[in-house]
Amino acid sequence: MVFGGSGFLGQRLCMQLLTAGYNVRSVSRTGRPKGIAQPWWSDVDWISADVGTDTATPAIAGTDLVFHLASSTYPSTSNLDAAFDLESNLVGSVRMIQSAVKCRVRRLIFISSGGTVYGLPRQNPIPENHPTEPICSYGIHKLAIEKYLYLFRALKDLDSLVLRVSNMYGDCQNLERPLGAVSHFTHRAVNGKPIEIWGDGSVRRDYVHVDDVVRAFLKSISYQGPEHLFNIGSGRSVSLNQLLDLIRRRVDTQIVVKYLPPRSFDVQENVLDIGRAATELDWRPSISLEVGLDRLIESARSTSPRT
Repeated sequence: MVFGGSGFLGQRLCMQLLTAGYNVRSVSRTGRPKGIAQPWWSDVDWISADVGTDTATPAIAGTDLVFHLASSTYPSTSNLDAAFDLESNLVGSVRMIQSAVKCRVRRLIFISSGGTVYGLPRQNPIPENHPTEPICSYGIHKLAIEKYLYLFRALKDLDSLVLRVSNMYGDCQNLERPLGAVSHFTHRAVNGKPIEIWGDGSVRRDYVHVDDVVRAFLKSISYQGPEHLFNIGSGRSVSLNQLLDLIRRRVDTQIVVKYLPPRSFDVQENVLDIGRAATELDWRPSISLEVGLDRLIESARSTSPRT
């Protein structure tokens, strides 16, 4: 079962689970995935429902593994209505966790946010035992779900793992959503559109390719070690200005950049310590930002209206 299986990460995960021999069911608000139809879509049981609702809950029955990828908000919008953020994400997630206990799910794997749960870093790279003091509602609801998973692991013996993922990118990312600087910048550069940056461009982030994230999820299925929480990122810090330079060299064209006032919830630097994932999951990122950008640019050019 993949909650959020029709999304950017979810589709890739569903496809790889099918390849690994699993029977796959997806629950999402839209039901069927967006984009150009793929042959493997017919092998997935697509269900349209919100997490934790009467429609979604019965779908867990008979499921061995549950992946929770769904979220109704984004870091940049969650503070606009913190009550909605909590109501639409936390309450439904807790109901879903309760259903997983009743249905005797073998393992629940949750995607948390390595970019927001830590808040203002006291050190970089950031280890998993770093204090968690999020400064946006999105990070708070992710952290709260982590705590409920801990509660149900301790009291109800529900096996669960949490992957705190950094800034994810890759082709086929939904460019209408207010997240994903790498994909957004690349798409706009290829299509000759101006790029907006909040602040002076010195903010540094940890960018990880979606295919590497999927590999981490697959590794977590069979993990039998003592840990329950893992940072998943590149382990590399890149500023927005450096990202622009990497894109500019590859598209070889003039890029118009508009710098806007900084946002209060943007931390200056965030890069994850991924040593635990390397040791315990035998996972390391395999796609560098440079290679990922080459793939993105090729994909953006193939879909550009100018081609």
